Amino acid sequence: MKKTIIGLALLAACTLANAAVIHFDDLSGDETQPIAAGYAGFNWDNMGTVRADTYPGSGFDTGTVSSLNTAFNAYGAPAAISSADGNAWQFTGAFFTSAWVDQEISFEGWRSGTQLFASGAYTIDTTGPRWIELDWAGIDTLVVYNSSPTQWAMDEFTVPEPGSLALMSTSLAGLMFARRRKRSRVS
Repeated sequence: MKKTIIGLALLAACTLANAAVIHFDDLSGDETQPIAAGYAGFNWDNMGTVRADTYPGSGFDTGTVSSLNTAFNAYGAPAAISSADGNAWQFTGAFFTSAWVDQEISFEGWRSGTQLFASGAYTIDTTGPRWIELDWAGIDTLVVYNSSPTQWAMDEFTVPEPGSLALMSTSLAGLMFARRRKRSRVS
């Protein structure tokens, strides 16, 4: 009984844990520089960052949720975000804003070259950020497509904290072990 209560308490703690949010504010915001491979544990194909104040009134400015920078797709082309170590991860969501004109974006989630998920189209504009939540688990690559050859801004890229997932897994395993042990005593 005591172990079950401890396991439930650990599981409850997991649900209260925060997600890892990538703000891009620790990068230079130099739009000519791509986001370096391995930044925050991901490879960022065709992505850079720009300071919010570089283009006042644009979607880069209005779409920056954190204080300083936002990420964007270079050259208005599709972008891909993949795990630097090749392991699967979960994309919770992010804020998206169109940089210059209204457009639609869509997403695909891939694992080991196999497409696992595809979204419908989401309309984004230049007036402010739109939170897009997908909660796709088990992917190693997220691809973001856009309907027009122009940039979009992305901020507050959110994934579950690895420690939270490990704590939850440990808690669930502990509960299952305690339950099996209890059943074997009863038999």
